[in-house]
Amino acid sequence: MKVSKSHTMMVVLQQELIRAQEAARQWQILAMTDDLTGLYNRRMIYELDKEIGERRNLTLSREVALLFIDLDDFGKINKDFGDDVGDEALRLVGKTIRENIRCEDIAIRKGGDEFVIILIGCTENLANGSVGSRLHLMLNGGLYLNHSNISIPIRGSMGVFDYNDDITPFQNLKHADELMRAQKKARKAAKAAA
Repeated sequence: MKVSKSHTMMVVLQQELIRAQEAARQWQILAMTDDLTGLYNRRMIYELDKEIGERRNLTLSREVALLFIDLDDFGKINKDFGDDVGDEALRLVGKTIRENIRCEDIAIRKGGDEFVIILIGCTENLANGSVGSRLHLMLNGGLYLNHSNISIPIRGSMGVFDYNDDITPFQNLKHADELMRAQKKARKAAKAAA
């Protein structure tokens, strides 16, 4: 049976379309990934409603907890040891976050030393009792970066908030950020009192 030129051309075009679609997916992943930590970058925040919806459908759970982390005195690490050590600290935090969340969760480096974690199928109370407690322990003295025989503590403050579908992702982030700032303020006050 002889194959027509138009059929051959159609097959070639379909293969090219598949390759182009795969390349577009790869570029989209690169555009949404923080090159330093391997987490999502802040562009994911604009996609949160859609992404949370898709992941809720997969897990069949409506509950979502949002964690907002800001490293304490991070500028001091950069100042005392250099930006390359600061970058290594950010990589370590990113790795620690990845190791403490599930594949259905979302981890974002919002920028600088701020991180956002979306826990699918989890409430604020559950988050505080599981992932949040592990991260809190690490960010409260359990996470160290070793550099030139010096152990550099990486500390951070965290706010945990039940994600509210009635407000925007940015408003949800603002609430979690406010909770994190309250924790940071309390930590600084306790440190000053000691």
